[in-house]
Amino acid sequence: MSRKSAVVHPEPSPYGSAMDLPSVQKQLKLLQGGKLVTRVIARDQRQKLVDLEAELRRLMGTVDQFYNLLGARHWVFTDCFSVDDIEKILDSTDDAEAAEAQLIELHRNPETTKFWLMRLQGTDGLRQRMHQIKRAMDHYQADQFDSCVLQLIAVMDGFVNDFEPEKRQGLAARDPEEMVAWDSVVGHSLGLSNALKPFTKTIKKRIDKEVHDVFRHGIVHGSVINFDNVIVASKAWNLLFALDDWAKATIKAQRPADPEPQLREVFAQLAKTQRLKQGTEAWEPQSFSQSDAGFNEHEIAERTRDFMNAWESGNYGMLATFQRRMLVAGDSPGAQAGQMRDLFDFFHLSEYELSEIDNEAPVIYNVHGTATVNGQPGTFKCRWILEEDDGTPAPLSETAQWGLVFCNPTIWTLQAGLSLTGPGDS
Repeated sequence: MSRKSAVVHPEPSPYGSAMDLPSVQKQLKLLQGGKLVTRVIARDQRQKLVDLEAELRRLMGTVDQFYNLLGARHWVFTDCFSVDDIEKILDSTDDAEAAEAQLIELHRNPETTKFWLMRLQGTDGLRQRMHQIKRAMDHYQADQFDSCVLQLIAVMDGFVNDFEPEKRQGLAARDPEEMVAWDSVVGHSLGLSNALKPFTKTIKKRIDKEVHDVFRHGIVHGSVINFDNVIVASKAWNLLFALDDWAKATIKAQRPADPEPQLREVFAQLAKTQRLKQGTEAWEPQSFSQSDAGFNEHEIAERTRDFMNAWESGNYGMLATFQRRMLVAGDSPGAQAGQMRDLFDFFHLSEYELSEIDNEAPVIYNVHGTATVNGQPGTFKCRWILEEDDGTPAPLSETAQWGLVFCNPTIWTLQAGLSLTGPGDS
C-alpha cells in the first residue's frame, strides 16, 4: 500500500473552520462568481446559486458547531455522520455532556453502525481486519467495552503502520500533528489531530479513577485500569472512522490537482439538479412480484440475476463491474477483481430466488428474495441506484447505469436476515 507518488498539494495544517477546506473554498469562489454573472445573464439561475451557497454554508456551519461543542471532548466529525442527525443533536442542546450522550446513541444503533462498517470495507488495511472489527462491534453491543477498546486499538495501530510501509509507524508512534487530513472535515484543528492527543500520551503512573478518553499507552500498558465504559468505547469507534477518512484524504491528496473549475461546471450541476427534480416530480411508486407478467424480464431483475450468478460462480471480474464506489479508482480490472475476491472468497452462494421488486424512489429499486450463503438460508434485499460515473443520481440521463448501492457479502453475517443493502451514498 505504498504512497510514493509525488504530493501535488501543499502539506495540510489544521483547518480553523470547515469553510477553510480547499474544496469548499473552490466551490464558494465558483458560486460567488456565478452570482456576479447572473446579474447580467442567466438571471433565472441566480436564486439557485444563492440556495447552493446557503446550503454549503449550512453544512460547514454544522461541522464547526459540532467541533465548538464537542471538539474539546475529543470527538471527531467523520464522513459517517449524517449532517441532519448532527444538526438535530446540536439544535436540541448546547450542553456538551448531553450532546455527547446523543452522539453515543448514534454509535449504539446497530442499524446505523452496520452502514458505517460497510465503508471500512473499501479501505485496504481495514478490509483485511474486518474480522477484528466485527468482533469489536460484537463486544461493543454486548457492553463488553474494555475488550472492544483493546481490539480497536490493535486495529488502529496496525492499520496506520500498514498504510505507509515506508514509515512503518503505528498510530501510537505518530505525532498527532502529522495526522492532519487534507481537504477533510477530520482535518479541523479540533478534529483527528486533537483527538489523538490522549491516544499518544505517555502514562506511567497508575490511574485508578474512571477515564473517558482513549489513553492507548496507559490502557495497553496497564496504568489506566478503569476504562470499561461506553464513552471510551464509542470514542474508539469514532477514532477508527476518522482514521479511515484520514487515509482516504491522504490518497486523494496524492492525486494530480483538478484543473481550475469553470463557471460552466456550476451551470452543468444546476442542469443536473433540475433534471433530478423533474424526474422526481414525474415519478410514481411501483411494485412487482414474481407472479406478475414481465417480472423475470424486468431490467432490475436481470441485473440482480447477473450479479448473483457472478457471485455463485466466483466470477470476481464480473462482480467488480457492479460496484464502483468501493473499488480503488485507477486500479486495473485485474486488481479490482482481486479486491472483490478479498470480499467474497469466504462467502459461498449456493442458491437464490427473486420474489419482489419495488421502486422506492425515481432512481432506486429494491430487490427482495431468498438465498443460501455458506449453507445458511435467509432472505435478502439489495438496492440499485441509477447514477453517473461520479455517483450523481440521474433519472433522465442516457449515460447513467444501474449500480449496487452496496456490494459486500459480510453484511450477510451482521443480522438475522440476509441483506445487500446500504445507505444512498454514505
